[in-house]
Amino acid sequence: MNQHDMIAAIASLFPSAQYQIDYTIKVTNNVPELLTWNNSLGTQPTQQEIQDALDSIQLAGYKQLQLSLIADASASAQTSGFTSSALGSAYTYPSGMQDQANLTAVITGSMIPGQPSGTTYLFWCKSTTGVEGFVAHTAAQIQQVGLDVLTAIMAVKSKQLTLAAEIAAATTIAAAQAVTW
Repeated sequence: MNQHDMIAAIASLFPSAQYQIDYTIKVTNNVPELLTWNNSLGTQPTQQEIQDALDSIQLAGYKQLQLSLIADASASAQTSGFTSSALGSAYTYPSGMQDQANLTAVITGSMIPGQPSGTTYLFWCKSTTGVEGFVAHTAAQIQQVGLDVLTAIMAVKSKQLTLAAEIAAATTIAAAQAVTW
């Protein structure tokens, strides 16, 4: 622990305490210790209480970092494509944000009453053989593609929530860091 760490820990324990007004710190051989303490704040914290507060601050920071990494991985997974067999065999579809918006528009169009029988809806996809381009889908097929992307995205979100709960339950920095995508 350094002087800045000690100040942060004391601030978390005593939010109204002001450094150099309510307390001072002396550093000897790079080890900080409380030199003076204003007793109107309450009982002077022990070195262990200060260390525990610092540990708590650091754990919260690592948890926040891991949550951010998990959220980034989730966002990437949600926009990295998905597979649907709506056309009778597996095709890969893009799922970037614009792709999702386009798919929503096509699905909405397929649901408008009064469409002529046999109307098809073009959407970009890639076959297992690597052929890609706009492929005609029936209304039922494009709606199934929509259900499949929803299933894929919700599986990713479910994984994110599970990992976030594991991070929240972590009681050590190592345990928080161990939760990865």
